[in-house]
Amino acid sequence: MKKYDELIQFIIDNIGGVGNVSSANHCATRLRLKLKDTTQFNEEKLKENPLILGTVKRENEVQIIIGPDVPKVFSLFSVELEKNNDMSASPDVKSQKNLKAYALMVVDFISGTFVPVLPILVAAGLVSAVLNIGVTFFGLSNESGTYAVLNAVNNAGFYFLPVFIGYSAAKKAGIDGMMGMFLGTILVHSLINGAEGLSFLGLSIPQTSYNTTTIPVIFGVLFMAFIDKLADRVIPQAIKYFFKPLIVILITVPITLLFLGPLGNVFGGYIASSLSFLYAKLGWLSVGLVGAITPLLVMTGTNQALFPLVFAMMADFGYDSFVMPAMLAANVAVGAAALGISLIEKNTDKRSLAVSAGITGVMGITEPAIFGVLINYKSAFAGAVIGGGVGGMLAGLVQLKQYAIVSPGIAAIPTFIPTDGSGLNSNFWFSIAVILLSMSVSLASTILLEKRRMKQEKVEKADQSVKILSPVTGTVVSLDNVNDQMFAEKLLGDGIAVNPTTGTIVSPFDGIVIMTTETKHAIGIRGENGVEVLIHIGIDTVELGGNYFDLLVKENQVVRAGDELVSFDIEKIHAAGYELTTPVVVTNTAEHETFAKTIQDSVQAGEYLFSVN
Repeated sequence: MKKYDELIQFIIDNIGGVGNVSSANHCATRLRLKLKDTTQFNEEKLKENPLILGTVKRENEVQIIIGPDVPKVFSLFSVELEKNNDMSASPDVKSQKNLKAYALMVVDFISGTFVPVLPILVAAGLVSAVLNIGVTFFGLSNESGTYAVLNAVNNAGFYFLPVFIGYSAAKKAGIDGMMGMFLGTILVHSLINGAEGLSFLGLSIPQTSYNTTTIPVIFGVLFMAFIDKLADRVIPQAIKYFFKPLIVILITVPITLLFLGPLGNVFGGYIASSLSFLYAKLGWLSVGLVGAITPLLVMTGTNQALFPLVFAMMADFGYDSFVMPAMLAANVAVGAAALGISLIEKNTDKRSLAVSAGITGVMGITEPAIFGVLINYKSAFAGAVIGGGVGGMLAGLVQLKQYAIVSPGIAAIPTFIPTDGSGLNSNFWFSIAVILLSMSVSLASTILLEKRRMKQEKVEKADQSVKILSPVTGTVVSLDNVNDQMFAEKLLGDGIAVNPTTGTIVSPFDGIVIMTTETKHAIGIRGENGVEVLIHIGIDTVELGGNYFDLLVKENQVVRAGDELVSFDIEKIHAAGYELTTPVVVTNTAEHETFAKTIQDSVQAGEYLFSVN
């Protein structure tokens, strides 16, 4: 990413500064900038940079060709543009932008930290479900070696969670991941984890259990990142390799043990205490509330803070009728929301991700669905919240009980069978009902909300689109049916064709004539947002050599929608044996997607034909 930071500054230096940019966007390969003063655009200097593949200048717009990495460059350029805009913004606007930026930064950090750890959590959680099924239905003894091995796999995945999170958080924070892992191993070391009477340089270290937690190590890694960057600036290069890790760990560990680790656990403890209070005061409604907010807790990693409450209920009653039943509703609702997206999403890769994450979610492991799908689809997140809330309320009403600490989901259904040997009683069937209700509500809500969002997006896209009007009166013809392979296969771009019934071509929008031909049978127009449209009158009419055509405009002439461009003699062209089907195509389709076309069978010149973004 460093090379792109340098590239951004290089571009800024050679376009007259950020203040010279009135707007910026990008297409598949190009950074597109509209400049206030194009004389400051140093085209030759820009072309000298090996990361810039070429440049294009069109009126007040300049295009800098980057290649497939252009989204990264645009993202970094947008930051600089935003900084420049902030300098002239009012204090209230600046505050709102800063809050939004911080919120996005937090979400990005959380997602980037937890996503790499998901395979471990998925494996450990599903092994736990397999273990429970083996004990419940296949007589697997908890004294056997098989049980011990599978139990170790499950326990290790969660017990050493600070180690995995430490590595991932450090990588996300931009420091050595091994140092973050090192901090995680220190926290779960038997001499530290839950140890009594510890002190450091005479300062008493609070007794804290770090296994299965996430917040303490994240706090520690964030502090470590600060110390790492500070040490990187002040330690001489000659001794940095061995001296910097020593300084960083010797400062980070005591601060984490004395302050940040306990603070993280206290933060999680407050969450658990608040939920315990809710359960005591709100009863079954509190179960619905936990079911609704569980996706948010999982996304922030604070769901681990609920387990002390689970352990306490297990110790007192032998079951949990609050947190785990609520999570059952939430987990299957999250999975169902992802599956809902898979039914709507057109992109094959995204649909495949939604299917696999959805199946994993309903089985009880929701991180893939939350971080891979829900965080990118607001409708799915809302659907999961609604489904989890409704299913959680049912779980609270029937006082659903889970008899083992296993990530709730379809794979954990056996854990809702009482351990007293009474078999499949009402509690088991209530768990099935909660699963079905949660999934149904979540699936339906997600699909309805996503369809509504897509409809709204389509309306907004249409409002912002460039509308291409028909350049001629006639019958609408799909490009697929044009008797010319070049147009039929859309080699020149996407669009639509018209079989003329009148002999006049008019401009389809306000723009400038960018191309004419000596044979007068084709003309190119560039309009708003750089959309370039080719109007090709007839098939193979180039062979007429301009006969029966009359060109009414010149290149570089500004035209308005409806201005006459070309006239032609329909009868004589037909008599000469030529077909007059007229393709109207966007020649830079890669930059301007064609997304809506007329549904009419015939159009008048000047009527809507299709739109591009």
